[in-house]
Amino acid sequence: MSPTHAHIVVIRTGGVVQGHQLRIDGGGSGLSKFFGSGRYGSPEKARRAAEREARALGLPKARERGGSPQGRVLRSSLTKAAGIRFMWKEGVQHQVLRVAASWTDRKGKARNTSYSVERNGLEGALDLALKARTSCGAPMPDRVALLRMLKRVFRAGAEAAT
Repeated sequence: MSPTHAHIVVIRTGGVVQGHQLRIDGGGSGLSKFFGSGRYGSPEKARRAAEREARALGLPKARERGGSPQGRVLRSSLTKAAGIRFMWKEGVQHQVLRVAASWTDRKGKARNTSYSVERNGLEGALDLALKARTSCGAPMPDRVALLRMLKRVFRAGAEAAT
């Protein structure tokens, strides 16, 4: 099986670059190689040596940092809408359904909030969460589908969530 991805990681000790490590498919035993700054003369030369090795092995070029595209739907998402989820939280007397929203603000900082269905109603809690989520410029998810799912979760109750 051929490698699917490779990347180069800077190895530091106390803020000093010790070298660079070429990691193939996430690294692990036999899937990484270290290029020490002392052996190659400088951190920059060690990095270039790691890049040469990756090219010589025919490894695919590493993607830019940042991971997956912002706003993608996670595989584990039950709502199938990016940044919106429903959760049961323990209240004072009973469990309360909340609509949670998460997003990245314009400065790149992760933010999240949640709104109680008990306090705001089904549509009110969903609308507040959607407003918070779209405040950063995120696309508006399918409100009708989310409301339908929220009603289903609410009817099922907290017992189904635990």
